[in-house]
Amino acid sequence: MMEPTDLDLLLIGKTGNGKSALGNAILKRKAFVSKSSTQSVTTQISYEVSEYKGKIIKVVDGPGVGDTRLNTHGSAKLVVSAMEQAIAANTRGYHAFLLVVRFGGRFGEEDQDVIRFLKDIFGQDFVRHFCILVMTCGDNFELDSEETGQTFSQWCSAQTGVFQELLGECNNRIVLFDNYTRDNAKRDAQIDNLLSVVSSLQAQGLRYTDRNFELAQTARHRAVVESNKPVIKEWLLQETSLILQRLGAADQTYNGQHAISSLQGLLPRCDALIEALVAQDRGTGALHDLRSSVVNVRSAVQESLRIQHIQERDRRDMEIRQRDMMARYQREIQLQQQNQQNALAAHHQQHTQARAADDSARVQQQQQHTQARAADDSARVQQQQQHAATEAASQRTEQALVDQTAYAQAKSESDSSWIGKIFGFIRWLFGYDS
Repeated sequence: MMEPTDLDLLLIGKTGNGKSALGNAILKRKAFVSKSSTQSVTTQISYEVSEYKGKIIKVVDGPGVGDTRLNTHGSAKLVVSAMEQAIAANTRGYHAFLLVVRFGGRFGEEDQDVIRFLKDIFGQDFVRHFCILVMTCGDNFELDSEETGQTFSQWCSAQTGVFQELLGECNNRIVLFDNYTRDNAKRDAQIDNLLSVVSSLQAQGLRYTDRNFELAQTARHRAVVESNKPVIKEWLLQETSLILQRLGAADQTYNGQHAISSLQGLLPRCDALIEALVAQDRGTGALHDLRSSVVNVRSAVQESLRIQHIQERDRRDMEIRQRDMMARYQREIQLQQQNQQNALAAHHQQHTQARAADDSARVQQQQQHTQARAADDSARVQQQQQHAATEAASQRTEQALVDQTAYAQAKSESDSSWIGKIFGFIRWLFGYDS
């Protein structure tokens, strides 16, 4: 298979590792600005070409990833935007990414963050399939090698930890570079060694193209969102703290309706926070934990609202039960009062009836007594009448006796005279002497 005559290389790496100087060394001229700085100089991409042994080498100097700016939203967007420009600047794609590391520096957590960030930009497999590690400061290694006697290959084999893992991930594709050597033979040997490793990638027939870049778009968006996460988190903490403060106040109030109204007002605020997080997340999942925390706060509000509704319902039920109990109590009181009134009325009626009966009996007794007295009086009158009659009869008898006596005397006297005879005749005539 014929090797292509054109090579497209993209320089990437942490700020300060000599990325731009490596580009100059490959091109064998000062094409890129190289400065020592804690911040990236190449925030905008630039590229240059050079012919070397019949090959046209195109070197694109990507933006340096500064460890002091990686965690800010603006710098992350800036780096991602510059990487997009780097991909757009070479529509055919790249034969290799030259991941620049520095000899003598400790490959620590900041370097790991840079690698993770670059994977978010270009895809999780780009190191495995397209990366070549280029270790700068080769002159320093040569000084150490003179003392230790180690070759670069031996030094690489002796490495451990995360650097060894990175070396294994890119299938031990690593070259040593002295960016500032003035030895032309050494410079050519370095370039030849690099191109030899590039050829091993070319043999696979792969290029990193905009198609690969598109596939990593979600991860790229995630990286940008992640860079803004501290700011979002601080804002979210303030908002949720205010919501939780209102939640606590609502839970402590004794006014059920007021608490329910207050809690219902918190739900739209939670929903607005969730919507804002979803919009800023852009489907990357980077803010999933923050969204979950707001969902938990919303659930707490809903739970408190549910409890308040239950308490309010229980309060209303209690009021209804109290009203029912009071109504029953009042009815019972009224019934007792009515019963008492009825009992009093019955007692009064019984008393009245008893008094009436007593009065009737007394009247009857009086009537009987009166009748008895009347009977006694009548008997006494009758006795008196009988006595009077008896006395009258006695008097008549006595008078008759007197009259008879008188008559006898008179008769005896009349018998002695003619008058007496006449009188005697008359008496006889009328039957008095019969």
